[in-house]
Parts: sequence; structure tokens; C-alpha cells
Amino acid sequence: MLRAAIFASTLVLSLTACDVFEDSKAKVEANYLSQHQELQEVVEQIRDKGLESVQTSAAAGSIAACVANNLDADPMGALISVEGALQDSANLSDLLNSIARLSDQEISIEQFPELLQQGADTVRYLKTLLEQYDLSELKQQASALLEQGQTKTQDVGAHLRYLIESCQK
Repeated sequence: MLRAAIFASTLVLSLTACDVFEDSKAKVEANYLSQHQELQEVVEQIRDKGLESVQTSAAAGSIAACVANNLDADPMGALISVEGALQDSANLSDLLNSIARLSDQEISIEQFPELLQQGADTVRYLKTLLEQYDLSELKQQASALLEQGQTKTQDVGAHLRYLIESCQK
């Protein structure tokens, strides 16, 4: 009983402390987006309305259509909905390895310490991705990205910025 209380309080404190870093990433991201007005509008639309909505409503050939299509085609594109993700330096390869190691069953209590070591962002990213994909599909896509070697030198933010910046005219 005492262990459970200690574990729960440690978990709450660690996640609360992460809010400080999350706020700074969000501020850096806001600064980045303010320098890229067209991309800022698209990202805000995606976060407000959802990726599918922007993808279906964007005019063909527009920046919004390009960004939505690029994000939809990439398994990690759903992470655009997480505020601050564009500036996150978390290693994309580590995130994909975590996804690939998840069991096909529910995430167990034994996996929490490993996930918490990687940070609260990893847990948020997994939650976001699991809302988009089922676990087996996500694991398959993560394994394919790792095999292709596209993520060896990228972090989450650089990967997402690459996806959206390739649409700038």
C-alpha cells in the first residue's frame, strides 16, 4: 500500500514538473510559427478542426492541402496535434523503438517506469498516436520507419518541421 502511494505521488510530481518544460517548448514553437505565418495558420486549423477535416476542406494545391497530406501520409504526422511537438528534441528513433516494444496487450504497470524515464512527452505522444491507430498498426508503421532508417538523426520536432516546411512556396 505504501509503495503504491509513493509510486502515485512520484508519478504526479514528475508529470507536474514536466509542465514547466512543456510551456517553454510551446513558447519556442509559437515563436517558430510566428515566423512562418502560412504554416501557423495550417497548424492552428489542424489543431482546432483535426487533420482529416483540413485535408478534406483544403483547396487542391494549397499549402494547407500539402501540409495535411504530408502529415496524413506519415505515421508520426498525428503528433502535430500535440502543442510544442514542433520544437521537441525527443529522439524519434527512441519513440519508435518504444512503440515497437509495446506488447499487443494493454500497456502494463511494468512498462510505466520505462515510459516515464523517456518523459511525459513520450506518454502524450503514445496516447495521441493510439487515438489515431490501433496498437498493431502503429507497431507495424514504427517498425517500417525504423527499418527504412529515416529517423536515425531526427528528433520529433525536426521530423514534423520537415513534413510541414516542404510545403512552403
